[in-house]
Amino acid sequence: MYQHYSRPGMDANGEQPGHAVAILSVQEGPSGIRIVDVNTDYQRLWGGSREAWLGAAPVVVQQEAANQQIITQLYKALYPLTNSEDGVFEGISGREISRWHNGRNRHIEWRITAMGGFHKGHSTLVLTQRDVTEQIEKEAQLERLATTDMLTGLVNRSQFDVILKSELNRQHRYARPLSLIMLDIDYFKDINDSYGHDVGDQVLIELAHLLKRNLRKADCCARWGGEEFMLLAPETSLEQAVRLADKIRSAIKHTAFPLENCVTASFGVVEVHSSESVKSLMKRVDNALYLAKEKGRDRVSTGGLFSSAKQA
Repeated sequence: MYQHYSRPGMDANGEQPGHAVAILSVQEGPSGIRIVDVNTDYQRLWGGSREAWLGAAPVVVQQEAANQQIITQLYKALYPLTNSEDGVFEGISGREISRWHNGRNRHIEWRITAMGGFHKGHSTLVLTQRDVTEQIEKEAQLERLATTDMLTGLVNRSQFDVILKSELNRQHRYARPLSLIMLDIDYFKDINDSYGHDVGDQVLIELAHLLKRNLRKADCCARWGGEEFMLLAPETSLEQAVRLADKIRSAIKHTAFPLENCVTASFGVVEVHSSESVKSLMKRVDNALYLAKEKGRDRVSTGGLFSSAKQA
């Protein structure tokens, strides 16, 4: 027999529930699945006393509709076995987002297995549950650290490489327009030297916010390194990408950064060629950016095909 607390919550050491366990009795129909016993962690996870749970329907997830779907799924898996002496129930399992008794959304990993076979249509099952919210949050945090530039919150260089390769593969398969924009803040070293690196960092952060505001959801924006940024624009022709780059160029120039002088940026823009490699694409966009700087900065260049002149 399990030991039980009269009230739900953390244990004396302030720890979250471990493995919640409920013993279930199965009779005819979904309404025939009822709790025979629960352990302490089940009470902590869902609230209520042991006595309150005896004879009640099990809670796999708090949301009533989702919970009923799981119970119905369980009964459908059990039904072919109810009249079989040799049937084996392999169990069902899943991971759901559920609302805990304190109101927080939690990730619950669950599994239902059988204790023995069926006798005259009856069976005993074990429902085990584990709160894996902390594990999932840690995994999400590690993913953010691995894929995000910590200063600007944009995609970092390594993750951008992955996205670029994926988009290139898609472009090669379906021959859809795809453009790449590379931008570099003009005279950024002078900003750091004159105002300090803290101000330089603030310029980078505000520029990242500006880029996010001016891009579509389908576009990918990354900090490439230092004061360089990459913008990948799916379903975008070279002409459309040039207009987008010039719009951003103008927005940067007319944004009040924490400096006495305005901040400007230079842009290289290219459209992906059929079956083009990453190496070729990166060389072309880098050359286009170099040309924009050579021609006086604060402008957009396509590497010679056509360029937008510097505007006031």
